[in-house]
Amino acid sequence: MKLFQILFVLIIFSSICKADTTITAFNNVHQKFGGGLDTRTVVDTFLFPTNLDSSSAIKMHLTLNCPAGGCDPWDRFAKIQAFHNNEWFEIGRYMTPYKKSCGWILDVSDYRSMLSDTVILKSFIDTWVNPGWLVHIDFEFISGTPANKIIKVENLWVSDNVVYGDNSQPITLPAITKTIDASATLVKLRMVNTGHGQGNTDNAAEFSQKTHNILVNGSTAFSQLLWRSNCGSNPCSPQSGTWQYNRAGWCPGADVIPNNYDITSKITPGQPATLGYQLQNYTNQCSPNNPSCVTGSTCTDCKYNYNGHTEPHYKISAQLISYLSNATGISGLQKEIALSIFPNPTNGLFTVNLSEKNLLVTLAIFNVIGKRIWLEDLLPGNNYIDLSTLPKGIYILSFNSENSNSIKKLVIE
Repeated sequence: MKLFQILFVLIIFSSICKADTTITAFNNVHQKFGGGLDTRTVVDTFLFPTNLDSSSAIKMHLTLNCPAGGCDPWDRFAKIQAFHNNEWFEIGRYMTPYKKSCGWILDVSDYRSMLSDTVILKSFIDTWVNPGWLVHIDFEFISGTPANKIIKVENLWVSDNVVYGDNSQPITLPAITKTIDASATLVKLRMVNTGHGQGNTDNAAEFSQKTHNILVNGSTAFSQLLWRSNCGSNPCSPQSGTWQYNRAGWCPGADVIPNNYDITSKITPGQPATLGYQLQNYTNQCSPNNPSCVTGSTCTDCKYNYNGHTEPHYKISAQLISYLSNATGISGLQKEIALSIFPNPTNGLFTVNLSEKNLLVTLAIFNVIGKRIWLEDLLPGNNYIDLSTLPKGIYILSFNSENSNSIKKLVIE
């Protein structure tokens, strides 16, 4: 073979090896409510690339299409989560548009530790109609050298219903203390918060501008004006409804943009740091729990009617994200446990076979909302498990040992 032919082959081979990789997670999955079905929540397992050292970034391409009969006519809260280290992590949030197809690209590079090998994902849309939406999600692994190969993500405050301004339901967002990894080179706090509910005092929480505070070790480090001021230029528009009105952290038909706060200079690697999220003081006078509220005087209606007057609340997902110089203590980077599960799907009776000798493994089983329903130590060989009393559906099996772990999906039918 001539020299130029050899060089040509090498160039082609190199381009193939470094080509971007795209993995389809959900392929036009129908999410709806009605007709005897509730698929607002969909959970599935996917095989992703096992080595991300040559991926500089990860992009999540999310597309909503209209089923036969048309899209949901209302804007709905929606999110994508990944299951990792026995927890669900929100990796993307968006609001559906009014009655039309649309799509977005989200950067999910910070979640690289949970987007390799066997990946369990959850798609949720708070739709209450049929036909709802068709959801298609692709993950694009962009070739190149990552700026940060090792990223540790920890959940802080996670709640889809932080009731705002009701004295009978005090807000419970306690300060959280985390020991910062000793190898951390950059640490940030990621806040995703959207306000919902209307017809209240100040038209909270959806249409009310509020400024909340990020606290580090007891002192205010950052202020967050929770407001999205560009809804009128939404690229998914024009739409039906009130898409052009600005809102508390979101717009109809748009992905929710996280607020990232660099706290590196305010913490010390290897030492504990106490983090807090303080909501602006507010009292909702237009509440059925306010004994002083008078319908037609204090406000139009003191009772929530789930139409023009709904309870003000926030949907909060906060994470501590650390970029590390080494992988010490990061369980998400451990090797997989060699095991098999059969039969799967099952009627609830199944066997877990551990092929490695002298390996003590703990099995934790979770339902799709992340509640642990089973915990058991397993031994090498066959382990017989009976879940026949549980409802039919999808369950997540998390296997952990001292130096390895594995996550699998189990279907009871």
